[in-house]
Amino acid sequence: MNIVFLILGTVLALSFITLLFKGEKYDGMLEPLEGDDFPFKTIYSVGLALQDTKFGRLQGSIGDKLRKDTTLIYSKKYSEFCARIIWAQILSFVLLALSVAFLLAGLSGGSMSSFYIMMGIACSGIFAWHFLNHTKDKVDTRKSECETEFPNAVTKLALIVNSGVILHDAWKKVAYGNTGMFYDMMQKSCEDMDNGKADIDAIYEFGTLTNSDDIKKFTSALIQSIERGGGDLPQFLSNQTSELWSIHRQKVLQKGEKAAGELLVPISLMFGGILLIVISAALSSFSM
Repeated sequence: MNIVFLILGTVLALSFITLLFKGEKYDGMLEPLEGDDFPFKTIYSVGLALQDTKFGRLQGSIGDKLRKDTTLIYSKKYSEFCARIIWAQILSFVLLALSVAFLLAGLSGGSMSSFYIMMGIACSGIFAWHFLNHTKDKVDTRKSECETEFPNAVTKLALIVNSGVILHDAWKKVAYGNTGMFYDMMQKSCEDMDNGKADIDAIYEFGTLTNSDDIKKFTSALIQSIERGGGDLPQFLSNQTSELWSIHRQKVLQKGEKAAGELLVPISLMFGGILLIVISAALSSFSM
């Protein structure tokens, strides 16, 4: 069995090295990648080269998921590129982990062979799960932050518009009046407006990128108000402010209830531990 593991490990390792050299043509694509999202980017050429074959193509439900998540984080323009990079991460790390695992299993022999194989499969699964869900986690985090800051931003927008400022300028004042992920996205929509994109299109894209149903609902209603001429805009924003703060309070209460429910488990364990200590002390006193 050890010789089989060694042969498989050698084949996988040679495949990894071959793909690494074959993927050198993608080095220019990998050079701009920075940050913790792209660790050990030099080996991604393995996954990119593997995507040139029918076995490694990005397709099906995984492809749809990655393209959707990368569109929300990196914009539609770069979604295909980023989806391919993430898929290359998965393929590269999985192939590397399996190569090392089978080589160690073949060289070690004995009971350690099974251990190395299990560790290789486990590491492959962890790598695949992490890179596949990392972008979705970023989308969910951004959505949560946007929903938290959204009522406050709409309140400011309503106050500025009601003071006589047009929506375009009011949107800019709110966007550049604070910092954070939500305001960064508003600033991006302002840049789009300055570059010639219609206000309606920029606001619509802003709502879409937040991935929040509440924000998308608001931006759709805001666009309808603009298309009607904007005469009811001050009243619309005032009404939205009250409604959004009511929704925000309900969500905070729901989060509090959920957190309280999650605390029941550790509290129950602590109570059980204390109860065991008391019972043990009581039994010890009786035995004496």
